[in-house]
Amino acid sequence: MTNDRLRILFLSHALPPGVCNRFPAIYSAPHPQQTYMTQALAKLAEVSSVGWLPRQIFGQLEPRDNSVGVEHELLLWDLKPEMWHRWRSWHRLRRFYLEKIKNDGMPEVLLVSNILPVFNHFVRWLRKQPRRPRIVLFLADCGGLGQHDSFSRRLRYHFKPLQMLDNDAVLLYDACIALGIATRQYFEPRGVPWLWMPSAYNFSYAAPAQTVACGPIRFGYFGGLSKDAATLPMVRAFLNAGIPGSLHICGFGEKAEALKQLAASHSNLHFDGLLQSSECMAWAQKLDVLVNPRLPLWENSFPSKVFQYGITGKAILSTRIGGVDEVLREHGIYFDAHNLEKELCQKFCEVATMDRAELQNRGAAIRQLVLTEFNWDAQARRMVDFLKGIVPARPAG
Repeated sequence: MTNDRLRILFLSHALPPGVCNRFPAIYSAPHPQQTYMTQALAKLAEVSSVGWLPRQIFGQLEPRDNSVGVEHELLLWDLKPEMWHRWRSWHRLRRFYLEKIKNDGMPEVLLVSNILPVFNHFVRWLRKQPRRPRIVLFLADCGGLGQHDSFSRRLRYHFKPLQMLDNDAVLLYDACIALGIATRQYFEPRGVPWLWMPSAYNFSYAAPAQTVACGPIRFGYFGGLSKDAATLPMVRAFLNAGIPGSLHICGFGEKAEALKQLAASHSNLHFDGLLQSSECMAWAQKLDVLVNPRLPLWENSFPSKVFQYGITGKAILSTRIGGVDEVLREHGIYFDAHNLEKELCQKFCEVATMDRAELQNRGAAIRQLVLTEFNWDAQARRMVDFLKGIVPARPAG
């Protein structure tokens, strides 16, 4: 274990400073998550970074605003045609790394965000070098991990330049820090060090004092509105429950128009459109319970919005997928993800009859838990302690 500040090179998804407020539709995890994580790590370690950035902001970094971000030493872009730009990015990344170790020395840890073709190819090259840092996977999300790969699929991937199957890519790494608790099974049985670190809250927010409310229970959801986010099954479950309360939704994604149309025909369903992430906590104050309809396909990741939900001070109704119950503990209210629509319908009926004071107590307990145990400073300390534990001790003198 080292006593000095650890030297980390992070291949990251964080956006540069001054950009995110102009692109609220893409400013979702992992971009803000890795911004705050990098800032917290930099208090404890020497961190430099390379950014892998979405094509939506290419050529639009200026003019900058006052939004947070990370000043990367190298920017790589997810552009079309993919093959050309991936090869170009791979060569740029290798050249950058060789120049960096020549000038600054070799980092002790290469922290790699997710399983991406360019990063995979770089890691495979790096493993062949006579000297290299410890290579650690920061696994935010990996839907293909643990899935069966047929012979034909494996054959196709064998002939795809820069491509690797997820089940093969994870074998390249010396250790893993993962958001999803279920990923333990893919690393620890092979003797690969693994740490569960289910993100942390990203925004400062002082929740107002609880007020005595009356009337039916009000439910809400903010976040992505894609098919995989299960927002439409959530809405159907609520409408089928036939309870006197209301369901309020804000967010972005492909199902936004369908939700808007449903809201127009149901008086107890309200679609409030797209809000900035930093505005969602204040929006949630009109609610009693926030809903997280996490599907089983997300078992290898953790829903970062649970922390944003948590600091609102509201009760949370959620599936257990990804380890949500390990974070919310006995304060959360849970339903089965494997029969989501039916189970959630029943749970809506149960929660609609709960005492509002109990819901407020649950929400207050969750907020306190998140603020004290799941802040980024605490999580960064856990990460650095883990990384120091896998790095060889520096020679004395």
